[in-house]
Parts: sequence; structure tokens; C-alpha cells
Amino acid sequence: MEPIPGEIKEAFERAQGKLDGRTPRLAEIQAMLIKSVAPLQQAFICIDALDEFPAKHRPELWESLQCIARECPNIRLFITGRPHIREEVRKYFPGYPDLPSIKPTKKDIHGYVTMRLKNDPQSNVMDPELEADILKIIPDKVSGAYVKPVHSEPEVIS
Repeated sequence: MEPIPGEIKEAFERAQGKLDGRTPRLAEIQAMLIKSVAPLQQAFICIDALDEFPAKHRPELWESLQCIARECPNIRLFITGRPHIREEVRKYFPGYPDLPSIKPTKKDIHGYVTMRLKNDPQSNVMDPELEADILKIIPDKVSGAYVKPVHSEPEVIS
């Protein structure tokens, strides 16, 4: 990509208090994103855990994403969230292709928990029995939350 466009650099300087100290408004951010993405052959917007974003603010985000997608047909959206986000995607992007589902396996969850326990700065206070219980119970509980019959409709990426 070419050097950062002047108005984008200026907006960030303003946000850092170098000019007027005002943070960019949504419309400005949207316009800057469109200007930055439009010349690219292909670009991705990745939003992880959208279900954790406050529901009351999601319509405004969806509308911005619609605008960006209209202005920049080269954009691809990659959105993760719990199953109920699928309906929001369908509402705001009715022609969107099928939404794949990615679910963690019990092994994935076990590996993640093991890594987090290993990297715990206070690992010396961990009781071996508690660690064993954590490694048994959490993968069972979490993976069970994602189990669905095979014939059911796929979920939004989780």
C-alpha cells in the first residue's frame, strides 16, 4: 500500500491531541476506511466475537459495514460470533453466501486451557489436583455447549 493518505494521518494526529483533540466520528472513520480499501485488489475486515459487542450498537456497525461493502466490492468480511449473530448477518446481508461453522473440539479446548495454565504467572500456586480438575471439567463443559445434532443448520463461526 502507498504511504498513509494525508487525511487519515491527520485524523490520527487529531485523535492524539496534536491538532484539535477530537476523536474521529464514525462517518469520518468509514470514509477513511473506504478511501484506504478502494484501491486495493482485495481486502478483509475481520471482526472477532461480534456477539460480545453491545447489541444496542450493532445496528450502526452493520449499517457501516453495508456502506463499506457497497462502496468497496473488493472487501470480504470475516466475522466470528455465537450462533445468534447468524440472523443479524442474514438481516443486513441477505444475499450473503452460506455461513460456515467452526467449532472448537474438546482437544482444542484442552490445548488452550493447558497453554493458559502453563503461561499463568502464578503457576507455582496451582494445586495439581485443581489443575487436573480444570483440565477435565472445562473442556467437557465448553465443548458440550457447542454440540448440535448433525442434521441441524450450521452456525455462524464460533
